[in-house]
Amino acid sequence: MHRLVPISLLVALLVGGSAVTARSDREARERPLHAVHPEGRAKRARALVSASARAGSGRTVLSPEGAERGYDVLTYDLRFELDPAVFALEGSAAIRIAAVRPGIGEIRLDLDDAMTVRGVQRDGAPVAGFATAGDVLTIPLDPPLGVEERATLVVRWGGTPPAGGALTFWTTPASGPAISSLAEPFDARTFWPCVDDPADKAVVTLSATVPQGYVAVSAGRGASTSEPDGRVTWRWKLPQPISTYLVSVAVGRFEEIATEYRAADGRTMPVVGWVVPEHAAPNRARVASMVRHMEVLSSLFGEYPYLDTKYGIVEGSFSGGMEHPTITLIGASLLGNASRDLTDLLVHELAHQWWGDEVTMRTWDDIWLNEGFSTYAEILYRERTSSLSPGLLLASQYDDGLYAGQLGPAVVAPPTDPFRYTGAVYDKGAWVLHMLRRRVGDAAFFAAVREYRRRHERGNATRGDLRAVFEEVSGRDLKQHFDQWVETPYRPVLRATFRNVSGGAEVNVRQVQAHAVVHPQPGPDDVPHYVFPLTLRLYTASGGSKTATVEVTRADETFFVPLDGGTAAVAVGLDPNGDLLEIVEAVGPAF
Repeated sequence: MHRLVPISLLVALLVGGSAVTARSDREARERPLHAVHPEGRAKRARALVSASARAGSGRTVLSPEGAERGYDVLTYDLRFELDPAVFALEGSAAIRIAAVRPGIGEIRLDLDDAMTVRGVQRDGAPVAGFATAGDVLTIPLDPPLGVEERATLVVRWGGTPPAGGALTFWTTPASGPAISSLAEPFDARTFWPCVDDPADKAVVTLSATVPQGYVAVSAGRGASTSEPDGRVTWRWKLPQPISTYLVSVAVGRFEEIATEYRAADGRTMPVVGWVVPEHAAPNRARVASMVRHMEVLSSLFGEYPYLDTKYGIVEGSFSGGMEHPTITLIGASLLGNASRDLTDLLVHELAHQWWGDEVTMRTWDDIWLNEGFSTYAEILYRERTSSLSPGLLLASQYDDGLYAGQLGPAVVAPPTDPFRYTGAVYDKGAWVLHMLRRRVGDAAFFAAVREYRRRHERGNATRGDLRAVFEEVSGRDLKQHFDQWVETPYRPVLRATFRNVSGGAEVNVRQVQAHAVVHPQPGPDDVPHYVFPLTLRLYTASGGSKTATVEVTRADETFFVPLDGGTAAVAVGLDPNGDLLEIVEAVGPAF
């Protein structure tokens, strides 16, 4: 029997609210409220993997490294001309690169073949011989770059964005046309030329010239300038480097809702919501609530990473949330629904500012580091603001329908679709962290979390990096923990019986899962099994209870729990606080 959870704790993730139409084939993934997967994205990603492997491209979608390419992108200065009423764009990108090995004779940028390249310059001089093939723009460098030499490439392009790409042109009945973008995981290339690799972070400046009356919102600090032709240019800059999938722009007739966050050291920062006017009323309280969210998460993880800029939300076309640095995209169907409690979503996306935006997974197979941390942040926030157990809160949102039957590594995603196993990436990712917390204790856990952030701030990390920090801080060997929970699918399946004996009760715990488990060393009985601490709660005939924590190390193990005064046990509960990711099939008296 699976563990039952209170219905009152289940997070409802149904779409409601105002009518929105989108001129794209993008479909929303509603649990978790996060990234959007358009039809055909997996096909596109497989094609990209295949294309990158041809002709010595030196880069793959899954694990591209700057050393393989031979160059690193330092900055992007992006300039767009956008009109929400016209499904097209014109753009230019000034891309500053640095060579990391000698003889760099060409630069390869990712750019969807729906875009037409108008021209290329190198350090102000036209470049002849650039070529596009598939989704790759190749720019020759003559003379080649030597080690540590730098160059600025300016690419001009334009066209109709591909359906299912990052840009969505949408409309609401009252406020008319609008634009939003969501590039995760592989769609930055669908609207601008880049090295579309999460490990190649760069400082990004983004300008958008839009019709009068429109607001263009992006990451960082912003300002607007009126153009002679009546249009308005909005310019945004984020000083910290970010990955390409996090670059965003949203354009609409937005109303601004603003409040202020005050950090522990007294510094202040604007907290802002940009929504269409017809959705302003229900979102004033939501924007105000984000200050409290910021306070709690900063107390847990350290101060908000972008305190010198802002934090905000902006309305978009889909039914979810996406954590662009300093500006989270939230679906209009959610923001327009006054009755929806968006606390978990808002906390989740805010947590990404630390986990995903500041500290980013190095490759997509570790996307669970982003999503597991942010999902667990929901739990930590509820724990800090209520009396509910974090384990029971986790159990309440763990979706067996998403996770059951998923094969492959537990929290490691394939390169063609990092979000294929959403139950593993989000929910089990959070469980891994919670069980790690219970293994090392609260003091070591939160100290390690802060050290992990400090060590990898503005950079990238892997699950190996996470393990190394936790081992260092806790003084424990955590290989087995990571082997069995991160590298192994599923979770243990437990059957338990008990019987009263002199002085107490014996509880027999058997693991009956049918899948293999990764261990540092094979078990002595050669039966696949997990190793974990397990809390037992014995309920007695007198109406009391006795709790004991045991270390399960074998597939079939019996534990003695002493009981005072000859009291007999009448029932046994396994993991009463919900601190272990398991299935409990049955608990009953021994026969």
